[in-house]
Amino acid sequence: MHASWTPIVHTGERKLTESLVYDLARFIGSPFSYDVVGFENIQTPPPAVYIANHLGAIGPIETILSVPIRFYPWIIAEMTDFKRAPQYLLDDFVYPVLHLGGRFGLLFSPLLTKISVRLVRTIGSISIYSFGGLTTDGFRHSLRLLHEGKDLLIFPEDPLLPLDPDTLMRHFMPGFATLCSLFQGETGCPLPVYPMAVHAGSETIAIGKPEYYHPQGHHRQAINAFSLQVERHVSELYLEMKKNADELIE
Repeated sequence: MHASWTPIVHTGERKLTESLVYDLARFIGSPFSYDVVGFENIQTPPPAVYIANHLGAIGPIETILSVPIRFYPWIIAEMTDFKRAPQYLLDDFVYPVLHLGGRFGLLFSPLLTKISVRLVRTIGSISIYSFGGLTTDGFRHSLRLLHEGKDLLIFPEDPLLPLDPDTLMRHFMPGFATLCSLFQGETGCPLPVYPMAVHAGSETIAIGKPEYYHPQGHHRQAINAFSLQVERHVSELYLEMKKNADELIE
């Protein structure tokens, strides 16, 4: 049995605004939401961390639109900065997803930035520096939200590594496992981590059973091992949906 722990409940005008904008964004995007399976696997009350595959822009967008949980997502720092977001959106979304190249793409990206940066800030996203920057503030913010009983949403794929051809995933960075270690150190309680997989072909999101970090052996090895454990679980969920979708086609 895990030790009991009661989260701190926090209310305020800013939190109310964040939730209203979050709910409004979900309502507007609801016609494009995916089916969700595996709700029975959610065995614990908040807080928890939900880990999903990225699939470019599809993973974050569809998870927020489709899963009826109020998430506080980790967002790469560039997406919360008006100066850096245009280039990031151009490389990560405008060119590869919208297929808007040339001068039109260059003009569209700053316009999209004005909307997207305000949106990700307003819904309570957590700014994370993945490379070449400090992550201290992001982890402190994450821990504060967890203590308030909030659920976090993280897409931990390393964008510098190649895609696996079967799962369309990249190897996970272990930041979420470090967060679990910090939370357990502060509270004495393990933090539930729910693997999720987004499958575009079947327009489905699958939620797996919770995983728990166990601080055994060398600290860094334990964190890397847990990250890999969750990564494998997400891969298994994705491959199962892929298999089911292929069988329906046949």
